[in-house]
Amino acid sequence: MRASIDYRARSVSQIVKFLAGFIAAFVVVALAATVVILSGVYDVAATVPHTALEELILSSTMRYSVEAHAGNESRETWSEEQVREGFKQYDEMCIICHAAPGKERTDISKGLRPNPPKLAEWAKRWNNAELFWIIKNGVKMTGMPAFGPTHRDELIWDVVGFVRRLPNLSAEEFATMEKQFGKSAGLEQGQHQEQGHHHE
Repeated sequence: MRASIDYRARSVSQIVKFLAGFIAAFVVVALAATVVILSGVYDVAATVPHTALEELILSSTMRYSVEAHAGNESRETWSEEQVREGFKQYDEMCIICHAAPGKERTDISKGLRPNPPKLAEWAKRWNNAELFWIIKNGVKMTGMPAFGPTHRDELIWDVVGFVRRLPNLSAEEFATMEKQFGKSAGLEQGQHQEQGHHHE
């Protein structure tokens, strides 16, 4: 009986010591983090690359957060018209950061930290529901904006459909789509219409 009581007492003592050590370690880490923040020693300049640890923390946090929030709602097929609409949206709001086949990164893209991924390569890592969630909600501290407040869900799904085509598009095919459906095509069409009105 007494041996049992002594064993329980030792167990309780060990648990108390463990908790005390854990709390002490937490306080030390919190104090160290506070000193780093208030001292300004951490360089927030976008010209300074992330360390390997920072990359791991940020990428892991994003991965698990998107997986947890994206849900299961998904679309698997798109009509050619929907893909074209997705291209128009991509050409207007995505290409400036994420490039495209035959397109180099813009100065804005090169200046962001972390660097925006090239979606032709990176999109394969995410399923359709996750891509939709990222485009709709954006990602904090990456420069990725949320397009949900300004774009209907149907348009965002069209972008997902086009992004799914990106890995299989050649530079020549993308250039052809630009001529037919891109911003420059719309400007040329508008100029032709304006010139027609002047001739009248």
